Amino acid sequence: MVSVVRLTSQALVVGLSLLMPLGALAQDDGEAKVIPMEEAERGCPAKPEVVPFTSRSLVGLSGSGWLVHQAIIPPSKDTYFRGGEADRAGVKLVPPEDVKRLGAPDPKVPLWVFGKADTQACRATPTTYWAVRMGTDEDRKTYLMAELEVGCDLLPPGRLSGTPVALRQKDAPTGCKLRRANDNDTGRAGVGMPLEVMDFVPARDCEAPECTRLWESFGSRWEDGSSVTDLTVSWMERKGKKNPCDWQTEDFSILLLRPPNALAPVQLKPSGAFFGALYDSTGLRTVLSRHLGVVYVHDVAKLKAAPKQVRYASPSEEDLLTAKRTLSPCKTMR
Repeated sequence: MVSVVRLTSQALVVGLSLLMPLGALAQDDGEAKVIPMEEAERGCPAKPEVVPFTSRSLVGLSGSGWLVHQAIIPPSKDTYFRGGEADRAGVKLVPPEDVKRLGAPDPKVPLWVFGKADTQACRATPTTYWAVRMGTDEDRKTYLMAELEVGCDLLPPGRLSGTPVALRQKDAPTGCKLRRANDNDTGRAGVGMPLEVMDFVPARDCEAPECTRLWESFGSRWEDGSSVTDLTVSWMERKGKKNPCDWQTEDFSILLLRPPNALAPVQLKPSGAFFGALYDSTGLRTVLSRHLGVVYVHDVAKLKAAPKQVRYASPSEEDLLTAKRTLSPCKTMR
């Protein structure tokens, strides 16, 4: 005698649910349908491989857009700038067959580019490669850079806060976002600095009208109370002189991080200007700053550890002259 088992639609749904734990089931007119669940967020990586960008115009290429850093070409492999060409800036096209020899990363590992603020990263693929010679006589190097095919909008070159940044990793950093400076303040006459930064600012005798103290800050804040503050202070003594370029000026800059639930901020060093911060559903994860061709990658969970430094460019003489941050009306650096 043969036993026959008839499955009802309800039993079929239960059976399928045991076989397909990664999906959701819905029942419509007696039929079971599998509804794929959304992919779990990976969040920001604990040790991000940060990849910087620079503008095309900065390296001498026409048109508006960006180049992504690929590698520093060792002198032994640099066949593009020899003799007198090695003593000056320049840019040359690199054939695709040369890029691996020059140190380009494995193209099988994708780049995920953060363009606009507080948005998900999009995938990018290197296309055209360039050898870029830059720097001063004391520190001149050749860099391998690439144009990108990008699946999202990027801001045009201009402000530092609009410069893209990428992560190199196998899987998309779902749930990870880049926040730009969104909390700016400027010290006006008679307006004091925020109390939380006062302990970090050197004391200076500065009495009006012969001396003026100006300050400005920019940074980002999060709902859990964490924040990043980039502060610049300038003291200017007139000593009876009308021309601002004749005033004696002293400048001070600092980058501060207030971790979640902390009573006071801590100083991040070494550092440069605040460039952005990576965060996910768990909160702030990584702070990025930039100075003279180096991106500093600060791990919020390990503030006592030195930040990772990513060299992507060599500063020119002009970069060195204008690197010092000041609030003086006269922009001439001494």
